[in-house]
Amino acid sequence: MQYIAPTFGAKSFHCPLCNTYSHMNWDRTLRANTNSRTHVVVAMCSCCDKESIWLATAYKDGQIVQSTMIYPDVTSTPQPEVDMPEDVQKDYLEAASIFSRSPKASAALLRLALQKLCKHLGESGENINTDIRNLASKNVLPPLIVNVADTVRIVGNNAVHPGEMNEEDFDYVASKLFELLNIIVKKGISEPKELKALYELTPEGPRRSAEKSDQKATH
Repeated sequence: MQYIAPTFGAKSFHCPLCNTYSHMNWDRTLRANTNSRTHVVVAMCSCCDKESIWLATAYKDGQIVQSTMIYPDVTSTPQPEVDMPEDVQKDYLEAASIFSRSPKASAALLRLALQKLCKHLGESGENINTDIRNLASKNVLPPLIVNVADTVRIVGNNAVHPGEMNEEDFDYVASKLFELLNIIVKKGISEPKELKALYELTPEGPRRSAEKSDQKATH
């Protein structure tokens, strides 16, 4: 399903701790300390029973109307796909942890993560545009991914040499790089693995027959 980012007061969203779309139970009665008027709000996930912590930032008529999640420190970015390689995931999570404070630094990390991911998919990892186009030509990734991946070059260049995009556009496009990385992992790693597992469940006889038919069709 579509990723639903954590939002203050929402009844349900993707838990930032277990990445499951689930109901949230809110507790708005905690204070930062006994002498403080600032409230710390807790949202408990009904799936994993873990709590995200939010700091109230705005009030109206004595009620909290705005709050920022301070734990876990992943802002509102989607969690990495389960099959994301460990070294790629490390950069992804670091990018998520700093995105709200520095979208440019986050985008630079995501660009590095994408280079590493391309290597995991069999490419050189030296040029993102070339690697993505190779993967699309091999049908490892859908052709449309080429156009989307071009934003990585634009955003990556802007992170080092500002001026190609205004700040508002940059922040929005940079946030979408998290989704792009997850899509590539899903298409290039997760779906082939799932199809292979499904194929291996097929009885040996029909499987061999299908393989022979495929061999004849290629000759």
